[in-house]
Amino acid sequence: MEKEALVLDASVIVKWFCEEEYTDIALGIRDRFLGGELNVVVPELMFYEVSNAIRYNKVLSLEEKLALVDDMFSLDFDVVASNNEILSEAMKSALDTDTPIYDNVYLAVGRLSRCDLITADKVFQDKVNTNDGVFVGELE
Repeated sequence: MEKEALVLDASVIVKWFCEEEYTDIALGIRDRFLGGELNVVVPELMFYEVSNAIRYNKVLSLEEKLALVDDMFSLDFDVVASNNEILSEAMKSALDTDTPIYDNVYLAVGRLSRCDLITADKVFQDKVNTNDGVFVGELE
């Protein structure tokens, strides 16, 4: 039987490294991933976005921030390289919903991979208002 695969956006994955609202749910997803029950599909963009969020964490030292980035790269994500198909799909969705293209990259990866997108960005989820994604708060 094939493992379930989900696209996780940066708003979920950053909760694996920094305490925020819904961290407990995000850690449950992480535990399923680390336990081999789940494949996590991400665009290359995720590494930059999560690193940027870690950069702004005022509690962590530089050494701790660098260690978290190393930890992130050690995880066995299914990384989807940027390509014209993803960016075209993301552009269409961004224009249709008046939302940032970088948020729509995750949605495009989900659509093209036929995987649900899990996001903790309620504003984005409400604006795209599709069945392509699940707000992490709804997983409680």
